[in-house]
Amino acid sequence: MECIFCEIIAKKEKSYTIYENNYVIAILDIDPINKGHVLVIPKKHYEEFTEVDQDTLSNVIFVAQKIARVIEEILQPDGITVMQNNGVFKDVNHYHMHVFPRFENDGFGWVEPDFEVNEEDLIAIFVWLKKAM
Repeated sequence: MECIFCEIIAKKEKSYTIYENNYVIAILDIDPINKGHVLVIPKKHYEEFTEVDQDTLSNVIFVAQKIARVIEEILQPDGITVMQNNGVFKDVNHYHMHVFPRFENDGFGWVEPDFEVNEEDLIAIFVWLKKAM
């Protein structure tokens, strides 16, 4: 089977499309974290965030921001989460951005590991990243 998002973009699969332009499509997530959970999906198939071209990526974040504003206005949540996953952590093998309303005690959470970094490690990582940039 082809990628489910590519099938949706090609109109071969049903979706609840709330926005579309030449670069992206925005659909309601059928397995949402909360009511109003939207996926912003590039029309061109990319598997990873690091592969996405600049024009498409600009459209993804612009549309995500527009959706966040509408969600805030209509659903009046306590906050908005905008996120995406890569590698083994993504649920569909087609890059996409999640935008969803958050409500206090909604059960969604970010669990941070008990990880500490020392000054020496921070400096080493800083030098490595800065040089690579």
